[in-house]
Amino acid sequence: MSRKKQFFKNGILLTLVALSMRGVGLFSSSYITGAVGAEGMGLYTLIMTLYGFALTFATSGISLTMTNLVAAAQGKGDRAVSSVVRAGVLYALCFGGAATAALFLLAPFFGAGVLGDVRTVFPIRILAFSLLPEAILSVLTGYFVGVRRVTNNAVLQVTAQVFKLSLTVLLVGRAGEQGIAAACVALAVSVTLTDAVTLLVALLQFLYARRGCARGEAGDSLMPVCHMAFPLAISAYLRSALLTIEHILIPKRLRLYGQSASASLASYGILHGMALPLVLYPMAPLTSFASLLVPEFAEANAADDRARCERMCEKTLRAALWYGIGIAAFLSLFSEELGHLFYHNAEAGRYIAMLAPVVPIMYLDHATDQMLKGIGEQVASMWINITDSLLSVVLVYLLLPVLGVWGYAVMIVGMELYNFLLSFRRLRRRIRFRLAPFSSVARPLFAALVSVYACDRLFLMNGTVTRLPWMLAKLLFCVCIYVGLSALLSLPFRKAGAKKEEGRLCEVLLPLSVKTGKKNGKKV
Repeated sequence: MSRKKQFFKNGILLTLVALSMRGVGLFSSSYITGAVGAEGMGLYTLIMTLYGFALTFATSGISLTMTNLVAAAQGKGDRAVSSVVRAGVLYALCFGGAATAALFLLAPFFGAGVLGDVRTVFPIRILAFSLLPEAILSVLTGYFVGVRRVTNNAVLQVTAQVFKLSLTVLLVGRAGEQGIAAACVALAVSVTLTDAVTLLVALLQFLYARRGCARGEAGDSLMPVCHMAFPLAISAYLRSALLTIEHILIPKRLRLYGQSASASLASYGILHGMALPLVLYPMAPLTSFASLLVPEFAEANAADDRARCERMCEKTLRAALWYGIGIAAFLSLFSEELGHLFYHNAEAGRYIAMLAPVVPIMYLDHATDQMLKGIGEQVASMWINITDSLLSVVLVYLLLPVLGVWGYAVMIVGMELYNFLLSFRRLRRRIRFRLAPFSSVARPLFAALVSVYACDRLFLMNGTVTRLPWMLAKLLFCVCIYVGLSALLSLPFRKAGAKKEEGRLCEVLLPLSVKTGKKNGKKV
């Protein structure tokens, strides 16, 4: 199988897994919203934001560290690999255990003092017991990636999602009748039990994979693990802390705008628990293929193959633009229907429409970040993301009391532009690619506007837009117009590109044919 075919095969496989997992996540969010309402979703999202920071401390960069060290140790034999894994588990026990103890003991301070809601204290304490399993699980998933056992991680993802969804349906439905606090406790229990079961499955997979292999001592690899994990951990701490502060500030600053505590939690829950997951769901194919670009760019960069880097960069950016603009058009057209279909909430639809215009920038920024990682610019990308998070905290603090939720929308647009422009500039310094504005931006934008307008005119029938068959017909019509019009508009550029390549080929082959003719004594 050729490299290109293998690339697309892996990308399609990863896309299918990602879409399935995100689909389960969307269904879970929809179910939780129906059980506890917008305010309950806001409270749960707030709890999970704090939990996310604790999880960052518990894992402390160990997953990526294990991937790199295990891959490097494979050439040294089974004993070296075992030594790396043992050192990783010891590292995870230290940080995971410390995170568990800190979150459990300080739950009253975090819940009542930081989050400002005593209903969060008990769920935080329950979630503390999932940190140690998550830390060890990060070691094992990093190991599976390092030894290229991608199927093992896919099994773990499916196991986790299915078990979590089953527990959520089983526990939250009953607990939701007793109030928001009981529902949040049930959700915390489902997360903790899911992590425990997933860790058990991962351990069984690991023991089966390592049966008969020689054992190593953890002390031989502990220092390399710490040297690699600490810098990754510190950068993760900074960004996660800033992100946590930003999310904690959102409902508090919305209260200063004039909203009640309940209304501010509801607005936060609708925006982050409902609208944002739907906006990010179509990003799964781009995320899957972009992750596969990292080794491709790394290989081309190591070989100093600038032409290949330029070609891949141009194709990636054009594809991200074409896909992002199409998704933005789709979200704008179906924002009301999506809010009703998934959450039975009109405000969720308005937030989806509000976020839709920034989707192309989000997608371009993600693709650019992956290419920067491929050419060894991880540190630059890290600092761009950290300054982005810092500025986001400042803007949330300043804008939300004045503009409310629309101030948060302004912040999202501004920060996405800031992050993308800095990343794009950094990429442009390293790779001298060309991106024609008309063929790359104007063409898909025109196709998107025409498809949206045509669908809006043709399907303008009140009372039927929220029915699923009608939505699917409308979606199919919109996609056909967008893809067909984009292909039609690209024909002149393909012909021009073919002529350009033919000219380049003649420039190369003509001197070679002259030289060959002279050697053979023939006239050319």
